[in-house]
Amino acid sequence: MAVYLLLGDDEERKARSVEKLRRGRQADSFDASDASPEEVVSACNSYSLFGDGAFVLLRNLDAWNAAQKAKIVDYLTNPSPETDLVLLGTKLGSREKLLAAVKKSGEVHNLEQPTGKALVRWAVGYAKKLDLDLPEDVARNLTDRCSGEKTRIAPEIEKLSLYVVDRPATVEDVADLAPPDVQGNIFAFVDALSAGKRGEAMKLLEDLLATGEPPLRATFMIRRQFHHLARARAMFEDGAPQKQVASELKIPPFVARKLDELGRRVSEQDAELALESILNLESGLKGGSDLGDELQMELSVMKLST
Repeated sequence: MAVYLLLGDDEERKARSVEKLRRGRQADSFDASDASPEEVVSACNSYSLFGDGAFVLLRNLDAWNAAQKAKIVDYLTNPSPETDLVLLGTKLGSREKLLAAVKKSGEVHNLEQPTGKALVRWAVGYAKKLDLDLPEDVARNLTDRCSGEKTRIAPEIEKLSLYVVDRPATVEDVADLAPPDVQGNIFAFVDALSAGKRGEAMKLLEDLLATGEPPLRATFMIRRQFHHLARARAMFEDGAPQKQVASELKIPPFVARKLDELGRRVSEQDAELALESILNLESGLKGGSDLGDELQMELSVMKLST
């Protein structure tokens, strides 16, 4: 049997890899945020009643400190010959002993999620495997609608493959089957505002409120987006790469990419005016206006999209 270390942020590919390695076996699953290394090692050394070898899965490896990881390094010096151990994490330093130990006795795979055009190409290819004709522009619409997350995109493509028969999928099909998440709605809404597309912004506002988000919380999320936009713009102008922006703002890489795209279309002055208007809206929603919440939001959209 063997040990596998799966690193990176491609959770969809990690999930497929785990299922492939599991081969239908019962999994002893642990999360490093609430499980000790001793529990994991004990599971690895347990005898399987079915004679097909134990399958032990540890998620969130990054939650352990060096001393805890060292317990797994010790186990790997004399691992159970009947057990498959799979470790899931995001990143390990090149000098970490656990990384070296797994490379010596097992396999290490870095699974980074594609973004941008590469993600669109992946979506088109994944659809093709399901006999679905997914045009590139429709795939791009779907990836944007799912905020660039493969774990959401894959099942939506699977649904489309069952819904669409003997024709290419359309943007309308995506709208019918794949509800946009809140983050995706926020991006699209801010983008429409910055482009002065009042009708589209109004429709996106309606969609955003239809997700069940209270107007005040939705407004807070929009304000946060403009704050991120202002900070990201300054960093990009200083030459910072998207990965650095994502790290410093503590946002996913695809969000940093979106902010970069937005920052190229929205002037600094327009962003400041928008932020001021949203702060006024937030004050009104907290009791500073006698108007209804949704009416206040609609009036703000009209002002911002002129």
